[in-house]
Amino acid sequence: MKRKILTILISGVLCISMVACDKSTRRFEDVGIGFSLPSKWRNKAQNIDAYATLPGENIEGQLIVSFILDETMEKARKLNEEASKIPETDKEKIKKAAAEIMDLTKEFKELWTVVSIDKSKEEGKIQKDLFSKYENKDLIGKEGNLEFYLLYNNKPDVSGLSEKSKKDYEEIYGGIKEFKSLIKTFEQVTEQERLSKHKKFEFKTKTLNGKEIDSSIFKDSKLTMVNIWATYCSPCIEEMPELQALYEEVKNENVNVIGVVSDTPDVDNEELAKKILSKKGVKFANIIPDEKIINNILQDISGVPTTFFVDSEGNIIGEFIVGSNSKEEFKKEIEDRLKNIE
Repeated sequence: MKRKILTILISGVLCISMVACDKSTRRFEDVGIGFSLPSKWRNKAQNIDAYATLPGENIEGQLIVSFILDETMEKARKLNEEASKIPETDKEKIKKAAAEIMDLTKEFKELWTVVSIDKSKEEGKIQKDLFSKYENKDLIGKEGNLEFYLLYNNKPDVSGLSEKSKKDYEEIYGGIKEFKSLIKTFEQVTEQERLSKHKKFEFKTKTLNGKEIDSSIFKDSKLTMVNIWATYCSPCIEEMPELQALYEEVKNENVNVIGVVSDTPDVDNEELAKKILSKKGVKFANIIPDEKIINNILQDISGVPTTFFVDSEGNIIGEFIVGSNSKEEFKKEIEDRLKNIE
């Protein structure tokens, strides 16, 4: 099962994705599902993982919510600490460490699943297999051809858990009925549909180094590539050498590259971002989002890294690109957009 969106991860340590958000209220536009946490879950919000899957057959999407054990979070913290000491040149060790951290997701304890089903399509194997796993299949909403079901079992599987984890998991699991009343369903909106409303990129803020900067810098280049990333995002960090190499290659062609550190402003994250950029040898400007960025583009991206391009007037050219890419792939995107503004 392929994850498309991962919103809450082990406090940014188990870094298998995406975008920071309000831990008590979460909204998944692509699958048309949102929810607020029950009151009894609030003090464990950082332990709640939610992710959505890609469509398949008559299933338009699934939202899977799990509980992350405290000991799993501690394992992730230690693995991340050890991984930070691995030299950049030791690619095999870095790859192994990343795999070990990713494997921790197997320890997540599922709470429930919300699934959207397209009733205009014939029931497929995915739905049959999915429904057979759960004792309860409650219809919670309808939107056009879609029906939304909350799938859950009467009791959690606590086998192999410590007494503390068992107690925590059972307590969270006991909030499922309250949770049902807090689920909202709505018409699905794809990420590109959300992002297409943004026509211009404007800001007035500071770089990580404290230098005043605003969107007038776009006038100095024919095209600027804007890369949105986060300190907790390993794919973002891994692609940085490629972005720096791209920056060096295209700056003489009147093309610029800037970064937006999505999990700032935050003093600790700003210091961490500086260390990451220094370690990766990044020289291009990286900015701290102002309110305009936070309340616009950052509200509508489903994950990082996300990249887009603007012309000399700050107009957004072409579609947003979600996910990491190689230098050559990004260079091709630059060439395509330059054709559109010539």
